[in-house]
Amino acid sequence: MLFLQLRLLAVLLPGGDNKDGKNTGNCPLDFQDPVSFQIIQISSFYNHSWVQNLGSGWLGELQTHRWENNSGTIIFMWPWSKGNFKNEEKNEEWMELEKLFRVTSIAYLQAAHNFANQWKLEYPFELQMVAGCELHFGEGSVGFMCIAYQGSDYLSLENNSFLPSPKGGSKAQHVCRLLNDLLCRPGFWVLKLKL
Repeated sequence: MLFLQLRLLAVLLPGGDNKDGKNTGNCPLDFQDPVSFQIIQISSFYNHSWVQNLGSGWLGELQTHRWENNSGTIIFMWPWSKGNFKNEEKNEEWMELEKLFRVTSIAYLQAAHNFANQWKLEYPFELQMVAGCELHFGEGSVGFMCIAYQGSDYLSLENNSFLPSPKGGSKAQHVCRLLNDLLCRPGFWVLKLKL
């Protein structure tokens, strides 16, 4: 999932600096300082068949995108937030990316339902996921992913391994063991984005 956000960031943020390093676009952020792009998903699981899902994309403290749950589409919050997807040729790629978000979101929700008993999660429960990257001007980016359970830190993904939060206790340790076992299975990381 993290690779998806990194790739999305590369196409959403067109170059806008002139040779003096001044921002020439109408983007209200200064890219000289480190800035993060993150996708937030909040999923409320009421029972085995009812889930409410909220999603949004953020560039620093500025919301750039939101997920329209009923139609399964991404809404651009700013004129520039569509980035390099403005022409018709790129529109097909955007539709593929949107489809990939839908599929990934559905898979995430199904996995949570399927593993709720194994992960010792009791209905109703809420999962919050934040995934993205921090960009450093003129340097590389650093990816991150964190998951909270019932509003408390639960686990994170670092260097292709899930690590439990100290606050997550034995439940978080158990879930991390299960997820790390899944990571080692052949074909787990087959999701690739073609842009």
